[in-house]
Amino acid sequence: MVQESKGDLILSGHSETGGGSYVQVEINGHGVIHGDIECKNFECNGSAKINGDIMSENAVINGSTKVHGNLSSDEVEVHGDLVVDENAFFRKIEIKGQTRVKQSIKGDTLLLEGIIKVSGDCEVEKANLNGAFTIDGLLNADHVEITLHGKSSVKEIGGEVITVRRNRQPILHLDKLIKTLSKDLTANIIEGDVVKLEYTKAKVVRGNTVEVGPGCEIELIEYNSDLKISEKAVVGKSEKL
Repeated sequence: MVQESKGDLILSGHSETGGGSYVQVEINGHGVIHGDIECKNFECNGSAKINGDIMSENAVINGSTKVHGNLSSDEVEVHGDLVVDENAFFRKIEIKGQTRVKQSIKGDTLLLEGIIKVSGDCEVEKANLNGAFTIDGLLNADHVEITLHGKSSVKEIGGEVITVRRNRQPILHLDKLIKTLSKDLTANIIEGDVVKLEYTKAKVVRGNTVEVGPGCEIELIEYNSDLKISEKAVVGKSEKL
C-alpha cells in the first residue's frame, strides 16, 4: 500500500512507486522506489530497494535497504543491513549492523559497532571502528581508533593519530554478528604522526612516534622520534629517519 499525504511517502506491504521529493519516507513492508528520493527523513523498517539515489537529512535503516545509486545524508544510522551500489556521503554515520559500499565513502565521522565493507576509499575526519571491516582502498582520517572484534583488512591507513587494539570486553550484539576467532588487522601501509598498534600485520609502518604491541608482524618500520617494540611482536627491520 502506498500512502502519500502532506509531503510524506509511506509504503506498507508489497508496494512500488516512483521517486520524488518528500518530507518523510517510511518503508514498513517490502517497498521498491523507482527513481531518486529527496527527503528530510528516510526510514526503513522492512525491506527497501531504491532504484536511484537517496538524498536526505536523516536516514535510519532498521531493516534491509539496497540503494542502486548514491546515498547522501547528514546523519545515517544502520541497525540492519545497508548496501550502496555507488558512493556514500554523510556528516555522521553510525553502523551497528552491516553495511557494504561498492565505491567510496566520504564524511566527517564514522562510528562502527558492526561490519562494514568498502570497495574504494574511506575519507573522514574521525574513524572509530569497533567491530570488523574490509576497506579495499585508503582509510584517511585525522583520528583513527580501531578496536578489533574480528578479522579486518585495509590497503592503507593515513592519519595523525592511529590506534589499533584488540577488544578488552565483549559486546553482545557484535559477538552475535561477527563469527570469527581471528581478531587482527592486515594492511600494506600505515602512516601517521602517532601510531600505536596491536595484533597488526603490515608491510610498512611510518610515524613520528611508533609503538608496536603484542601480536604485531611488521616488515619495515620508519620513524622520526621514538620507537617501542613489544617482546611479543615481530619486526623485520626498523630505520630512524
